[in-house]
Amino acid sequence: MEIEFFSRFIAALFAMINPLAAMPVFLSLTAGTAPKAQRAMAIQAAIATLIACFAIAIAGKFVLGLFGIAIDSFRIAGGILLFTIALTMISGSRHTSSAGTERERATQENIDNPAIYPFTIPMTVGPGTITTLIIFSEQASTSPVKMGMFAAVVLIVVGLLLAALLIAPFLDRMVSQSARTVSIRIMGIILAALAVEFVITGLRGSGLIALNGI
Repeated sequence: MEIEFFSRFIAALFAMINPLAAMPVFLSLTAGTAPKAQRAMAIQAAIATLIACFAIAIAGKFVLGLFGIAIDSFRIAGGILLFTIALTMISGSRHTSSAGTERERATQENIDNPAIYPFTIPMTVGPGTITTLIIFSEQASTSPVKMGMFAAVVLIVVGLLLAALLIAPFLDRMVSQSARTVSIRIMGIILAALAVEFVITGLRGSGLIALNGI
């Protein structure tokens, strides 16, 4: 059960933070920046992502309780959100929850240090990532082993993000656009399957469908 939790969580979080897709975005936001400053921004972005992930995991359930939102209701809403994000990944486009609106993208060109905004918020830690963290942190709270696995997954994915950002200038020339496109679509399919499972689990937990399935 713990291994299943680990594999599902790392697949979902990797699909949401998506280090491969983050590389060209980071390069476009830091274009014209000196290599040393670019590396500093990569480290800042990774640290900000790490802090945000753990803060959301700790405070997420409290916030839901504050607003009187049941975790099963959040699973249903979160599953629907993740499914719409997965569809955009499969179609090859970017969801506005992470890419930003046209007006938000227009202001990004005037930001001196994009490591926190708009790269970390809302690109790597957007609504999809927040939903994934809250749902899996609730599952992890049932077992100390799962809590350790939760922390390990966050560290692994953020570590991969940092590595991708640091080697982005070199790897961008080695990894073709086709390879990035294929990887994003595969992750979109995996995320869509997980999103459907979230909705079904939420419906079962709320008693809206039978425990034995639809």
